[in-house]
Amino acid sequence: MYVVYILRCADDSYYTGITNDIDKRIWQHETGYFTNCFTYKRRPVRLVWQKWIENSTEALNLEKQIKGWSRKKKAALIENDINQLKMLSNRKKEDSANTLRQAQGNVDYLIIGQGISGTWLSYYLEKENKSFLIIDNNNPKAPSRLAAGIINPVTGRRHVETWMIDELLPNTWNVYTQLGKELGIKGISQKNVVDFFPSPQMRLSFQHRVDENAPYVSMNESNSGFNNYFNYEFGYGEIVPVYTAHLETIIPAWRAYLKSKNFLLEENFDLSLLNVSAEKIEYNGITAEKIIFCDGIACSSNPYFKNLPFAGNKGEALLLDIPQLPADHIYKKGMMLVPLATPGQWWMGSAYQWDFDDIEPTAAFREKAEQILKQWLKLPYTITGHIASNRPATLERRPFVGLHPQHPSLGILNGMGTKGCSLSPFFAKQLAEHLVYNKPLIPEADVKRFAKILSH
Repeated sequence: MYVVYILRCADDSYYTGITNDIDKRIWQHETGYFTNCFTYKRRPVRLVWQKWIENSTEALNLEKQIKGWSRKKKAALIENDINQLKMLSNRKKEDSANTLRQAQGNVDYLIIGQGISGTWLSYYLEKENKSFLIIDNNNPKAPSRLAAGIINPVTGRRHVETWMIDELLPNTWNVYTQLGKELGIKGISQKNVVDFFPSPQMRLSFQHRVDENAPYVSMNESNSGFNNYFNYEFGYGEIVPVYTAHLETIIPAWRAYLKSKNFLLEENFDLSLLNVSAEKIEYNGITAEKIIFCDGIACSSNPYFKNLPFAGNKGEALLLDIPQLPADHIYKKGMMLVPLATPGQWWMGSAYQWDFDDIEPTAAFREKAEQILKQWLKLPYTITGHIASNRPATLERRPFVGLHPQHPSLGILNGMGTKGCSLSPFFAKQLAEHLVYNKPLIPEADVKRFAKILSH
């Protein structure tokens, strides 16, 4: 007799195996007997499903079949959800049909850009079983690849709540957690902000917001909790909750998935090759129902969308190695120190420049950041990088979402600015449902609010 089995590992991943002695095999997994096994660094493990089979060939075939299943399908098997298993099996057939269409150069959607907006739009379109191709040149200076992923519920010197934050916060936590599970990585962490006051006036301003019972802010009366790490004279407050989306791992992990499915063309997009009609678009041998521009500030020079009130916003940051600094908070005093996914590595920024000549890192920013570190941080550190990028902000600080009012085969998901990590997943889902089910978009974000200027 043989047993095909599934283990749930400590990181919530699944392992499928086969044995003729299930008790001994589980003991081997639990004790790390096989040092090269998938489960060795993912202990403890738990047996969640098993099936006894007499024939070794049938058992090997079943093991191979289950290993090729998606996480959702394995979960349905574990839960004995027959209807879900059938639905997912049918979807696999539909996915194969979509793959064939893509191989023939025909897709439902062509997406330009695989930053945070393009990542989330493709994610939700795949959930709707729509075929797509993404064109992205893997620019290392793209804003999504350099951002710290901060999701802060308050903004500005007066710590007022950001737009739609009560709705965005729970949505953000849920969707990044789910995406992380599907990719086998940690998608998001809660890292509340410790806000060190640079002056008595800033302390009074923060205290005033607390006295008003403003959400998300609180004062710490002891003011001594971080003396081992920082110099500060005027105490600190705390902003709760604050999240960091781990873009430095999410973007490349989703890119690897796209490449494995042949959903990605790694090249520059050439607008001169685009042919647009009311029913479809054609681009360099590819035919699609619609093309969606998620290409950040590049869209501001797109002739179809250049009249939108884009406002480029240059940001700069230092990358630091600070191994002794506890990574359970974001720290702020003039600039933010944000822990990255790799232990000991930090992101410090960011500048907000509306008027700039280029997007190269500047000596002025580095000098200012180093001066802050010298006065503020007590721990040794090493600067490992200096980065800069141009974020696609907008004059009215609202994103551009939807289809062009004059050209319905053209769409846009853009203008997320510094709030891209919270706005992008929310509006990507809205746009996907608008495309598939014709559900309405939030009027404040719908690009049709600019119908008049886009008609020129």
